Amino acid sequence: MPRQILKPIICTVAALLAWTVLPGTFIDRGLFSLTARTFAEPPFFISEKGGAASTHTLHTFKQQPTLPSEPLPDIVITDDPDRVFQASPPSPVDFAIILKNLRRLGRDSIAIGMPLAWSETDGISLMALDQQLDALRSVVMAAPLSRGPIASPLPPAFRRASIAVSDIHGNARHLPIVNRVSIPDAMLGNSNSLAGFTTLESEPDGEFPYLLARWDDRVVFSFPLLAALADHKVLCEQVEIRLGNYISLGKEGPYIPIDEFGRLTFRPPSSTNSSSIPAESLIDASADFLTGLRAGTLLIRNGMSAADEASARFSDSLVPTVSLLADPSGTFASRAYNRIPWPSELLLIASVLSLLHGLGNFSKTGGRLALMILAGVIVIIHLIVVPVTGTWPPTFPALAAVLAAIPLTAARKAIPKRKETAKTDMIPPAPTEG
Repeated sequence: MPRQILKPIICTVAALLAWTVLPGTFIDRGLFSLTARTFAEPPFFISEKGGAASTHTLHTFKQQPTLPSEPLPDIVITDDPDRVFQASPPSPVDFAIILKNLRRLGRDSIAIGMPLAWSETDGISLMALDQQLDALRSVVMAAPLSRGPIASPLPPAFRRASIAVSDIHGNARHLPIVNRVSIPDAMLGNSNSLAGFTTLESEPDGEFPYLLARWDDRVVFSFPLLAALADHKVLCEQVEIRLGNYISLGKEGPYIPIDEFGRLTFRPPSSTNSSSIPAESLIDASADFLTGLRAGTLLIRNGMSAADEASARFSDSLVPTVSLLADPSGTFASRAYNRIPWPSELLLIASVLSLLHGLGNFSKTGGRLALMILAGVIVIIHLIVVPVTGTWPPTFPALAAVLAAIPLTAARKAIPKRKETAKTDMIPPAPTEG
């Protein structure tokens, strides 16, 4: 088949194959990642919507996280100066009364952000608390974790709030390792409860809190992360974890930025919520007492003056941290880069193919150089168009057509000397004198 016919066919096939096969693949994602590095200020991460849509979403971090307009409501356990409860800190019966009143006031999704443990108590009190915990639609319990020489079995509440190590993306060996609950007698609820860790005692305190830890072949979650999941009504198995990038609360997000060690990549604000509701005010509250508060999960946190430093610090930052995890839009800005409509993509590809056909006239005067320059121009236009328009043009099909044309195009040809010699031979010799 003559090269003049074969060349446009091969270029067209290369462009159409790239147009149909590459979108949504790792090659497509890699090009977008390289493109984003030319205009987005790090750190940032990219989430993908694969398939024919091939939507890339770029998430860039904000310098200062902003709290959502409606933080999660919280009930604070105070020193109980009026001695409303049976004991201070509250006994199991007191906590049962608190939970019963919350159910009476229309709240059945509760996250208790403090370990519930009593060294001396009777079975009837614990039974009363168990009944109230079982009556809740959703309950998240809390306990600190650590790593010791003797491993303990993973408690059921922690196992239900975990995923297999094989289900996460990234090197799980970077996650902190735990193997026991620091408070052995901490209540973790029954069959309907989930448990997350408050602190990791085997890890040094840092400004960036851990959201994940590894217990044998499972990845367990922090209490703030579980509270955010409960607020979104997302199951643990629906969570997507990409170490060094993000935690996705479901397939469509929202996304929480994390580093490769499972820590938040921003410092959550540390402040006590001024609208906290003292637990003792629930006892005689009217039926509409909590009506004006944000719907969803309600937090219970420790506000007693006798709390140790680590517990007080965790409690003070609990509301802003969980609020940011439940609504992480205050931590980064997102922009989706969608493909342009397919008729427009085909029109652009056809334009490139027509240009290649026109460049065929340069095959005798450096056609390959012209094609290489064209490929560079396409890349430059791509790097300009993507950040300005917020779209994802069909750059790969255009490049595929150009690159396919290069080996089919003749290099620069020198003028054959043989022909010049032949012409010289045709000139008759000059007559000689004599």
